[in-house]
Amino acid sequence: MRVVKDRPLLGIAYANAAMFAYAIHDSSIKALSTGYPVMQSQFTRALMIGAGAMLILWLAGKASLIRPRRPGLIAFRGFSGLVGFGLYFLGLAHLSLVDTYALFLTGPLMIAVLGSLFLKERLSIRGWFALILGFIGVLILLRPGFGGFSVWGIAILGAAAIYALSMVATREMTRTDSSLTIVGWAAMVSIVVLAPIQPFIWVTPDTTDLLLMIGLGVTALLAQTLTTQAYSHAPTGIVAPFDYVALIYISLISWLVFDQPPEWHTAIGAILLVTSGMMILREARKV
Repeated sequence: MRVVKDRPLLGIAYANAAMFAYAIHDSSIKALSTGYPVMQSQFTRALMIGAGAMLILWLAGKASLIRPRRPGLIAFRGFSGLVGFGLYFLGLAHLSLVDTYALFLTGPLMIAVLGSLFLKERLSIRGWFALILGFIGVLILLRPGFGGFSVWGIAILGAAAIYALSMVATREMTRTDSSLTIVGWAAMVSIVVLAPIQPFIWVTPDTTDLLLMIGLGVTALLAQTLTTQAYSHAPTGIVAPFDYVALIYISLISWLVFDQPPEWHTAIGAILLVTSGMMILREARKV
């Protein structure tokens, strides 16, 4: 069994990089959602991830790592990813990007609780306070309008719960398998399930959208690999709160790309998020 020594600060660095990649990834999903079936975007994304992960392992001379050590957990990770991302894609196609993030970011709270229950990882009172403070910051930052709550909102909550289970499983899998092995084989599950459907739903993309789809796969591979690395180096309760950082990146993308500068509530929410992150960093130094 491959033993990975916890290095919380490195795990946090990986988590932050992953969130930036996810912000770009999710913006691409939103851009593609109006013109293409959800399962087509999900399939092309999985194809890029699976092929990319296996190719990188092969070219790096690590072909021995392609074979998973714990296929049962890999299969669970693959099917949970298939269902979870399917729900997320559906919700994102029908909800605004900010409302989607508000609902999905209940996931870190679920991850911390599941990590405590199943992996016996404990957070101090200060750690739990920081986690809750970060969630409050998310709510202030996004001001989600639950008055318009719909089945798509329920889909995002379901995706968040599945994501939480998947990340707890990922933490366990990194003890025996490499990040690329986990990510690559999880994507293969989606490829096998979704490939037979493609001839019936396929919409041929133009050049711009094809590049977006390729970018979707590349950023997803990068984000998932970085996330897996984060959970391999730090406990779930420390890594999970940094999912909130994606919202800062989303705000920056909205400002720079879509000319939508942050409002006062964004500044307050960001301050709470940074405060939460600094508290978690302080906790990480004690681990």
